[in-house]
Amino acid sequence: MLTWLVVKTWLKKLAAWCKKYWQLLVGAAIPLVIWLLTMKSDNLDEVLERVREDHEKELDTINKSHEDEIRLRDEALTRFKDRLSQVERVFSAAKAELSKKKKQQVEDVLKRHDEDPDEITRRLAEITGFDVHVE
Repeated sequence: MLTWLVVKTWLKKLAAWCKKYWQLLVGAAIPLVIWLLTMKSDNLDEVLERVREDHEKELDTINKSHEDEIRLRDEALTRFKDRLSQVERVFSAAKAELSKKKKQQVEDVLKRHDEDPDEITRRLAEITGFDVHVE
């Protein structure tokens, strides 16, 4: 039992030392990792070349993805502007038509049914073709 307490205390001290000097452990681990990576290969240049190629492929993928995202955004913006201009044309045509042909009819409906909003809504929808809500 005493041996386990000694081992447990020693492990706690080791953990505290690792917390304090973790940079030293990482610095020692880097050469070990490089050695493990190059152990199968006789030449470190081959490993570094493979890492460089992988990095370039990753950068190409990121750049292509970015370009696709910008292209899709621009296409969406163009569609939005086209639809907005189309709606504006329809609205301005409907507004001009309303002001020319149906303005008198709308005024008559508003005067006749001034106390009945449901009737105003129904009649304005018939006259203009728009879904109008009057409260």
